[in-house]
Amino acid sequence: MVHRPEYYKPSDCGTPVYFTAFSGDLPNELSKVEPAGGKGDSTQNLISKEIGSMAIFLDTEGNLVAIHSR
Repeated sequence: MVHRPEYYKPSDCGTPVYFTAFSGDLPNELSKVEPAGGKGDSTQNLISKEIGSMAIFLDTEGNLVAIHSR
């Protein structure tokens, strides 16, 4: 983490960082968000059967994060 408050401000309006749920179990990965201090819901959005599903949440600093699983 880079701590430079004059340049980097947590935001839920920026470009989300996307991670892949390598376990393939998106609900399991999402169940870890709130206990770790993040905020969001466990709503999964199906992109397509070929691509998989994704969900968006806020990390502990208020940044927009997305997670994807096939």
